[in-house]
Amino acid sequence: MAQMFPSIGERKPDMQVFTIEDCPSCGTKTKRAFKIGDYVYKEGGECPKCHAKTLITMVYAEQIQVK
Repeated sequence: MAQMFPSIGERKPDMQVFTIEDCPSCGTKTKRAFKIGDYVYKEGGECPKCHAKTLITMVYAEQIQVK
């Protein structure tokens, strides 16, 4: 059976959260760092390509790679 909780002294992996914004006009996808208040289907910023308003379509976390 898999462990759901880390053991004493075991560290959870460090995660970084990102936001994906899609432009409904030209289809451009932009990945940026998550900001407090971001949520899916919230109006995003301005598209760098066509200057239309973007829409947040995904918020997710990636494990930070240790070099």
